[in-house]
Amino acid sequence: MQLTLMDPDTRSMKTRGKGIVGYNVQAAVETKHHIIVTHDVTNDTSDRAQLARMAKDTKQILGVDKLKAVTDRGYYNGEEILACEQDDINILVSKNQTSGNQAKGLFGKRDFIYHPNGDEFECPAGAQK
Repeated sequence: MQLTLMDPDTRSMKTRGKGIVGYNVQAAVETKHHIIVTHDVTNDTSDRAQLARMAKDTKQILGVDKLKAVTDRGYYNGEEILACEQDDINILVSKNQTSGNQAKGLFGKRDFIYHPNGDEFECPAGAQK
């Protein structure tokens, strides 16, 4: 456990296998002038629960009815994306590839193609079942 006497609000946060005492800073930047529109500082180690709140704050501050946002895959979370869609916020975010099989050199889910007409999948070798 780490403790800091300088800033008692900081928390030990696990990042990439290590623990650091600090904060997780969120920022939303508008693309035309590259100005920070809103920001937040949290003790949450993951960005996955930050997307909807930051996007909604940005939309409100910009005073727009619809918003398009681009973010990195660390924000990918189905519930957060759905909350954005329900508030007319179009999110462009890459989905994490978290298959344990891929780490072992095996095929992952994305390597198989679904054919709805026959309700079957096609494997990377071309076989369907």
